[in-house]
Amino acid sequence: MQSITSKYTREVEESLTILSKKVDKQKAEKLKKYIGTNLTVLGLTSKDQVERFKRGFDILNDSALKSFQQFHTLFTESTYFEVKNLSFIFLDKNHQHIHAKNQLKVLPKWIKKVDNWAHSDNLSKYLTRLLEHDETKKNMESLILNWNHSNALWERRQSLICLFYYARTKKKQVEFDFAQPLILNLIHDKEYYVQKAVGWALRECYNVYPDQTYHLIKNNIKHINPVAFTTCIEKMNAIEKMNLKSLRKK
Repeated sequence: MQSITSKYTREVEESLTILSKKVDKQKAEKLKKYIGTNLTVLGLTSKDQVERFKRGFDILNDSALKSFQQFHTLFTESTYFEVKNLSFIFLDKNHQHIHAKNQLKVLPKWIKKVDNWAHSDNLSKYLTRLLEHDETKKNMESLILNWNHSNALWERRQSLICLFYYARTKKKQVEFDFAQPLILNLIHDKEYYVQKAVGWALRECYNVYPDQTYHLIKNNIKHINPVAFTTCIEKMNAIEKMNLKSLRKK
């Protein structure tokens, strides 16, 4: 017998599928290829998804926590890219009404259902906030350490992206001594999206700890993958960029 929540999942999928009937199928396929996902991509714009969310679903509840639990099931059950996106749209509007400890019980489980960079980065936006709360920081750090040594690509990527996410959006930052070994552990990773994460983590780490990060990059200049290097120097001044590029050529 299907559960009520599974019924909600089917209803949301059907609703978005109907909404996508006028979408150019070639556009949807291009988006699917760009995202690099095995999920069904309907091709709906972000605006369309937000507007449909605003019109409401039966899955929404007066209690933010109960709705969060429903969206958790939606995210883990659905095989539609845009349907999973609704869980992040819900969090955008309601995360501040859900206690950090309740988020910690749920959000790390979503990584098992991530197969693309878009959902990975959206998830990082909320996981990184759990590093700012005293009651969730230690458990979150423990999860990150495990992900950093995981065989799963998206767990390894998550272990770096959620460290700083976009550092300017955070009130509290992880310590440099915590971030450094995590970055170095994946500096030779063969996966493209992990190398993008190495570059992202170094770039955002530089924004918080410029001197320490500059020397970290300089001391490992020969080991940093070109994919990561291009990203990690984005926020540096012209002289720093020139010096590091010169060292790579020697």
